[in-house]
Amino acid sequence: MKKFLGLAALVALAGCSSDTAGRAAIDPETMGPAGSRTVTQGGAQDIGYFRSIVAAGDVPRPNTIEPVGFFAEHAVDLPPADCGDTVCLHANLAVAPGIDRESNWTMAFVAMNTPVDPRELERPETHVVLAIEDTTRTALVSENVTRLFRALTAELLAGDRVSVVRIGQNAQVLAEGLAPSDPALATAIGGLNGLDAQAALYDGLARAAQLTQGLEGFGGAHRVVLLTSGLADAGITDDMRIVGLGEALAREGTGVSVVGVGEGYRPELAAQISEGGGGSYYYAQDGDDLEEIFRLEGRTSLFPLATGFELVVTPSPGYRVGRIYGARRAWAEEAGAHLSSPVLMVGNRTGADDVEEGRRGGGGGLFVELIADADSGMGSGAPAFIVSGTWTDAQTGEAVEQSITVANGLAPGENPGGMFPHFADPLRGKAFMMLNMYLALRATSELYHGGSCPQALGIEPALLGTYEGWQAEYDDPDIDADWFLLTALNDNVQSRCGAVEPAPPNVPMSCFHD
Repeated sequence: MKKFLGLAALVALAGCSSDTAGRAAIDPETMGPAGSRTVTQGGAQDIGYFRSIVAAGDVPRPNTIEPVGFFAEHAVDLPPADCGDTVCLHANLAVAPGIDRESNWTMAFVAMNTPVDPRELERPETHVVLAIEDTTRTALVSENVTRLFRALTAELLAGDRVSVVRIGQNAQVLAEGLAPSDPALATAIGGLNGLDAQAALYDGLARAAQLTQGLEGFGGAHRVVLLTSGLADAGITDDMRIVGLGEALAREGTGVSVVGVGEGYRPELAAQISEGGGGSYYYAQDGDDLEEIFRLEGRTSLFPLATGFELVVTPSPGYRVGRIYGARRAWAEEAGAHLSSPVLMVGNRTGADDVEEGRRGGGGGLFVELIADADSGMGSGAPAFIVSGTWTDAQTGEAVEQSITVANGLAPGENPGGMFPHFADPLRGKAFMMLNMYLALRATSELYHGGSCPQALGIEPALLGTYEGWQAEYDDPDIDADWFLLTALNDNVQSRCGAVEPAPPNVPMSCFHD
């Protein structure tokens, strides 16, 4: 049973678009604006781990719903990537009543896409370095190791190379720069036995990084694939030093993919590594999942688009920054929200169709709450925020700067007439409905685990009108899938809370429909 989806980084995929009247022409191959691919953020590209817990009848903890993965499951319609650079910034604004139907909810959204088509780029010879935790926690790997390597090597080309690092109590190189067909590779993986009790994760990544430097006779690209339980409990265990290794590799153009394994999997550190490392992120529940992941990684190529990426969202007079969503790497202060990444990459995968069951994928970005000051004296039509981005073009080495100013058609703190939100770009409001669904799932989990069964059970009925009104207007399969997950989660909460009446929740969501 699949618990994962495709690429990450900040990574550009063949992104998709929602069916909104008046949108740009659609590319039938990518289902996105013609000539454009969405640039999504590093880390998870789905919430398979969260969903698997709900399917098992449990209530996941809030930290298991990956914001990057949740938004990446959705199709978002962006304008064409016709800015003249390899990465184009886009921004939108939504204003709506809060879930209490009286307060004000003002939200900025920033996303990126690219005109670069990875299908038109020549695939380089690739050196895949597998850094595999080999402990009792990840015994699933050693139990399936032969078929996993067969799946990987079947997708690689004759000029590719494979190295293997075993991560246990210490790190050990089992294979270095072997051809996919080299019999010595089968001998090397026999050293994986799943017997160690602890993992020296930092040491393993460091050895993997060393193997990407100066492989004799090889002039192609390098990628690291890390299989981990999410725990670093031997050697250097500092999370930031481990994440820093992944970021350093990404800055050199080496993507780091992360595969979570084991029933006791801990996603926090693994997600941070993948978000900084410019690769993919998966959670594998069983051997079939692992085999498919190895096959997908063998098909994947990553190409750097930009390095030293910096994004700033600055509120205009009458606003200040509140909460931010959608990016673990983002941080905020009242004067602005910031997002940085060592690298943006464009990814290509041969012979794959990763998005299924209505989850079209490719939608991600940064959401920034703007707390409006109704007494600021600013009128309608004034700027609400400015988004600016700087980076270096990975191919030309040129410095790039972009800036967008987004105005609010309403005065700060003013709610739209009726309950339907005001959008700066009315044709592309779906991102904000996605955010509502994410907040509903997270708030249900937070309230339940915080001991408030009544408010946890109040989320679904409070959002019902918004969901029904939105679907009556747009009939979007992504939002339907979100609602199905929310109702399943609500059923799990109800079964644990018993005969408790729902109560109005106090959460930072919006109300889109009466």
